[in-house]
Amino acid sequence: MNQTIKRKSSNTYSKLVGFFLFLTVIAIFVVTHFALAKVHIKIYTDLEEKEASVLIEIQSENNENLSADALIGKIINTDIEITATVASNKETINSDKAGGYVTIYNNYSKDQPLIKTTRLLTPDDKLFRLSEGVTVPAGSQVKVWAEADGEGEGFVTEVTTFIIPGLWEGLQDKIYAKSFDGMSLQSIPGFTVSQENLDAAREQIRKEAITQSLAIINGLVADKLAINQNRLKLYFEDISSNQVGDISEETSVTQKITAHGLIFDQENFINKAKEKLSKELEGGQVLVNFDEEKITYNVLEINLEKDEAILEVKTSVTVSSSENIWDIDKGKLIGLNEQDLRVYFKQFNPEKIDIEFSPFWVKTTPLLKDHIIIE
Repeated sequence: MNQTIKRKSSNTYSKLVGFFLFLTVIAIFVVTHFALAKVHIKIYTDLEEKEASVLIEIQSENNENLSADALIGKIINTDIEITATVASNKETINSDKAGGYVTIYNNYSKDQPLIKTTRLLTPDDKLFRLSEGVTVPAGSQVKVWAEADGEGEGFVTEVTTFIIPGLWEGLQDKIYAKSFDGMSLQSIPGFTVSQENLDAAREQIRKEAITQSLAIINGLVADKLAINQNRLKLYFEDISSNQVGDISEETSVTQKITAHGLIFDQENFINKAKEKLSKELEGGQVLVNFDEEKITYNVLEINLEKDEAILEVKTSVTVSSSENIWDIDKGKLIGLNEQDLRVYFKQFNPEKIDIEFSPFWVKTTPLLKDHIIIE
């Protein structure tokens, strides 16, 4: 019997403990709810869409003078060399000097540069000169236009071989020229290098440089940090190039390209751009929308010594130009849900209202007026 009484007493005690524990949890929840429950209301009027730009400084996280406004990132550099060849302008040329295309052979172990006006001499001592400077790679050949040193039919030749008298005699049997069509006075198709030809060759190089640079740089970073051409800064240096007026079937340009890729987290960039745009808006204006789809970049400056860069960012934004001072009785807002709030604020003729409750379980405005935040 004593054991039965003890069991009943133990059960009653357990129930009381559980009941008070339940009350404690409820009390904690209620206190937490009142402490945390908030609603943030933003009212926008006089909305305006416009183009906006902002400068963002990119700095390495190891920078000793790291700015609070800077975007953390880094610069990856690569050098490439590209040659582009396009057809030169074709035209009919009438000349008092015999001329034609010759093929220069280099059977020596080193490349051979030949300047414009380099002399070519036939077996019967007729002198011709190159119309452009060329470099003939070792073990290869180059086709180039040559023209007689003087006027008249006396320079007309059939198919022939030329020595290059300006070379050392020991090289003249290894580096020489041949004409397969002869040298003629008659009107013949000619090819002249124009500025348009050079521009076209350089544009080919530019496009290929973008493709190659992106492939190299993106191969060195994680997928989420991959860049597009907007984050590239390219510097071009001519290594060799035809000149305007050169007589050549093809226009060739070789350039060295130094590419700098700006690496940074896109989400951090968007937040930084919004933050700076908001700070730089005219007095009374508020940033309402930032169009991420229309962002364009322009790399204005790169400092490799400091691993820094300056990026100009442009996009479309929506701003509120309202300078109203809202006179709102917050007591009338207590207990309203989102729909009720939107109905209430219609009297102010807003163009847009943002309403955000927090934490996630809160669906109506809190009892504490200072937890109702209105902007």
